[in-house]
Amino acid sequence: MSNHATHTAEHASDAHAATAPLFSAVEIEQFEADDVTAGRAIGKMLSSLFLYTVIVMSLVSWWTYRTVNGPAAASDAAPAESH
Repeated sequence: MSNHATHTAEHASDAHAATAPLFSAVEIEQFEADDVTAGRAIGKMLSSLFLYTVIVMSLVSWWTYRTVNGPAAASDAAPAESH
């Protein structure tokens, strides 16, 4: 019988724990505020990394264009001037 009573007491404490809220209302509000702060920080970080990528991509594209077409344009212009 003591085993049955222990099992019933454990079941009752489990049922009480299941109905009790895990977090208080103040803690939930704090979690939501922390989520908003983290979301803003992540948004700013992603925006700045995107802007950085666009700027660097533009500079590399310009540099590649100048490197590929610069010597060819100079060598094409040199024979035209000598004629």
